[in-house]
Amino acid sequence: MRRYVECLKSQQGFTLIELIAAITIFSMVVGIISMVTMFGFRSYHKITIENSLRDEADIIMSSIINELYIFAPERVERTNDGILLKKKKSDTDSTLEVVKIAFTQGKLVIAAEADAPSNDSRTTVKSDLTGSLISSATPDGRFCTGTSPCDSGLIEITLELAQKYDGRDYTMEMKSKFGF
Repeated sequence: MRRYVECLKSQQGFTLIELIAAITIFSMVVGIISMVTMFGFRSYHKITIENSLRDEADIIMSSIINELYIFAPERVERTNDGILLKKKKSDTDSTLEVVKIAFTQGKLVIAAEADAPSNDSRTTVKSDLTGSLISSATPDGRFCTGTSPCDSGLIEITLELAQKYDGRDYTMEMKSKFGF
């Protein structure tokens, strides 16, 4: 017991240099740990946004491809902001059914040409699609126009997706071609 009491009465302590050295080492370790942690959080958020952009690009592409294959157009025409899919209503009826696929005001529109753009669940995405394009052409590169529609060829889609997160803009560009 006496030894314990003598240790408590001891006047030994740390020198100023030892305290400064310990605080410096401690602050460097804490700084490195916080930088690694912040880098990890930033990387996680960036990957989350990129995955969200990829998911939306997949949804848009699959919506366009599904519409193309379900509608089964006989002709495709290019317009200023998209493409028109056209087919006869029936073998006996010469009137045409028309579906328009376009990027209008930063959104994808898939609708009968007479219909106003609606809130179609297939085309609802969080990303801004301003700058995205869809066009059709023959395999040799001629555009499908109203005067010379195509009954087969390639549809080229350029998606430019943009999302804001924490005040920063994240963008992704995706290009795809497929035949019809």
